[in-house]
Amino acid sequence: MTKYIFLLLLLLPALSFAQNELEWSADYELKVEDYLAKAPNTGAMQTAMGSFYVEYEMGGINLITTRNLNKNVSCYFQKDASYFDKGEAPGTIRLLRYQQLIFNLYELQARKLRQKFFEERSRLLTKGPATLYKEVAAEHANILSDVESETFHGQSSEVITRWLNWTDEELAKLEDYCKTCKPTKKKNK
Repeated sequence: MTKYIFLLLLLLPALSFAQNELEWSADYELKVEDYLAKAPNTGAMQTAMGSFYVEYEMGGINLITTRNLNKNVSCYFQKDASYFDKGEAPGTIRLLRYQQLIFNLYELQARKLRQKFFEERSRLLTKGPATLYKEVAAEHANILSDVESETFHGQSSEVITRWLNWTDEELAKLEDYCKTCKPTKKKNK
């Protein structure tokens, strides 16, 4: 009995953490209810801030024996580190669309990382995943900067729509690199 209680105590933090994050999915769009952190609510204007991240798990024999590492790269939204002013402001839909755009950009980063892991296998094995991750993260930071400045930090609905369309196209180009997909092998000439 003590063994089962100990096992339950070990699993509880993992279970609560899993409920605190959302993994990116093409079928799910962020909602105001997903934002659990306390908003600053300064009263000047409605604001939102999402906590998004890409992580990878690599190493050991799995790195050497597995060609498809897509499942080892994940894109998440952390609920308790994200806030959304829940006021009756007319900008709620625009801010949600902007937050979804940012989440989609993180999934794009994840797919580019999966692509690098697949296509640059020898560099992955010799230099490790961190080198490839840094390259993708630098490109991602430049894209985020462009999005921030062009949308005026999420204030321009038209520009958000343009970026959402661009992101959808880019994700479609990298469809072989979704988390559950299997990349197609290149044919040798």
